[in-house]
Amino acid sequence: MTAQSNPNNRPMPATAGIGRMLEKWLGAPFKLIEFIGYYIMVLPLRTIMRPLDKLSYKLEGTRLKTVLQHTIFPVTLIATLYIGFEFVDEDTSLENLAVLALLPFAYGIIFGPLERLMPFSRKWLEDENGPTVDIMMYVSGAVWTTLSKLLLVVLSINVIVEMLEPYGHALWPSELPGAVQVMLFLLAKDFFRYWYHRWLHEVPFLWRWHAVHHSVERLYWLNGIRSHPIEIIGQALFYAIPTALFQPEPHIVFIAILMALSIGIFQHSNIDLKLRFWEYIFSIGDNHRYHHYPIKGIGDSNYGGEFIVWDILFGTFHNPKDERPSDTIGIGTAPNYPLTWAGLMIAPFIPDQKRAFGPPPADLEKHELHDPHNAPAE
Repeated sequence: MTAQSNPNNRPMPATAGIGRMLEKWLGAPFKLIEFIGYYIMVLPLRTIMRPLDKLSYKLEGTRLKTVLQHTIFPVTLIATLYIGFEFVDEDTSLENLAVLALLPFAYGIIFGPLERLMPFSRKWLEDENGPTVDIMMYVSGAVWTTLSKLLLVVLSINVIVEMLEPYGHALWPSELPGAVQVMLFLLAKDFFRYWYHRWLHEVPFLWRWHAVHHSVERLYWLNGIRSHPIEIIGQALFYAIPTALFQPEPHIVFIAILMALSIGIFQHSNIDLKLRFWEYIFSIGDNHRYHHYPIKGIGDSNYGGEFIVWDILFGTFHNPKDERPSDTIGIGTAPNYPLTWAGLMIAPFIPDQKRAFGPPPADLEKHELHDPHNAPAE
């Protein structure tokens, strides 16, 4: 596959009016960061890893690949649990939080090469300068997550905890093995996450913010973190509720976050794994590839953050047998959705989304058939 040498992500289209002007002038410093990031990070890493493509063809059809396809996910899950319990004690320290911040990049050292050796889609191995934007999203997202959590503590969480204090610890089964507690907490948290995610898809105003995540045109290990700050703030509340309600021990919450990060890597990875029954438990692999489909009847499914159980119970599960998803993903009626960092920050505020990011009117009907969110503009 030939390399793409394009440090410029797709800008805000001219049809976005003032949005294009804001991106041009206010987004200039961030565009410079994208430009520099491409040449000092994306292009060198791509050049270093491209020789693995030849090895990937040799790996096809081998017993080694079959073994790896069946074992990488469960081994990673078990290893994360083991390392988590080895690492923490009863108190979550600043060192623990630093580990959480750096863990995605530690995974990248492993999963980046694996995507080259065992790709689900070879088309997804190359794109424009998406990784730089995703890292910028990660840094800005960390800031917004911290601020939103501080805001929640000030406004509500302390009150909620005080109200639930007489009941919370009685509700939580602290006598169960630690690994079971971690999975139970993830499952409880994912119930709230499921409904939040589903509303992001089904409510047109909320979809504006979630569209930033669905702007990706390929899936790989890092871009699960691509979210707009407004969505992150809302998500913080839905993550805080089960913590305040059930009040598990801090180390259980910490290890659950580690597990969520691990599962999230598999959710967006471009690795061709044989997950079998795991895809009926966790929201990973083909489940999430269908979720990113540009077809409404398919893309509005598989909302689970870590587990797919709630989708199965509430009728939003989609993963047909004897079929693999396509590698064509994105927003059906928004082929011009911006992919720069500044453009992604501005895009939800554009009044007429269809006019700004959609195809020409003559082609609109064709694209509407493939739009996961064909809702009228607010």
